[in-house]
Amino acid sequence: MNILCVGNSFAVDVSTYVHQIAKAMGYDINIHVLYIGGCPIDLHYKNYLSKDCAYEFYVNGERNPLFYCDIFKGLTYTKYDFITFQQRSGDSVDSKTFFPELTLLMEGIRKYSDATYLLHKTWSYAKEFSHERYGSNPMDQDAMDKDIKQAYEEASKISGIPYIIPSGEAIRLARLKYGDNLTRDGYHLNERGRLLTGILWVFYLLNKESDLYNFTPRGFTYDDVTPAVDKSEIKDLVEIAKQSIKNNKGHNLYE
Repeated sequence: MNILCVGNSFAVDVSTYVHQIAKAMGYDINIHVLYIGGCPIDLHYKNYLSKDCAYEFYVNGERNPLFYCDIFKGLTYTKYDFITFQQRSGDSVDSKTFFPELTLLMEGIRKYSDATYLLHKTWSYAKEFSHERYGSNPMDQDAMDKDIKQAYEEASKISGIPYIIPSGEAIRLARLKYGDNLTRDGYHLNERGRLLTGILWVFYLLNKESDLYNFTPRGFTYDDVTPAVDKSEIKDLVEIAKQSIKNNKGHNLYE
């Protein structure tokens, strides 16, 4: 299975462990990211029109430091089964920011790929972070969660993409257990958040679950020092991933 994420740093976060987890379950998922930091949908569409060589390219959690590309080179790197789209995190609370560029980008990409399209629902910021719409100290995290959920469901209806990967729901549920210990800076995921969303993506894409009892994550860290998540946490992360998919009724691939 091959996946392309037309995304930004949030796509890098969730894709970090996907290949490892799938391999531990006996499957081969290769996940690729067209990356520009903080990239919104309208900039992806502008890059589609301009053919700018603006992207770094990640494959299975690792960036190729010598590979920079335009959107077309990423699209033709391999044949994809799924292509995901997401909005920049700060704009993910409003479906109006997705359009019309998402529809136009989908139409353009369809000329090069017959992959199934997915929406990747992102997560709210940590409470100590700030967002102009939700304040700070503490930020209204619950309101941001609700607005993201509504925005992606509206985007699903408008775009005609029925499938939503519920990363934001997984982070919301995990915060009930871990508090705001899923991000490293208030909005980018730490290794726990990356592992959780990786498990979620694999379960979602394969429509299969595993206790991952024999899985030991190999750390792909953002600072070369942070250790991988302790293996003892995996059981809890697996259960959170399962529940997130159950809560995503109506937007799962195999319903």
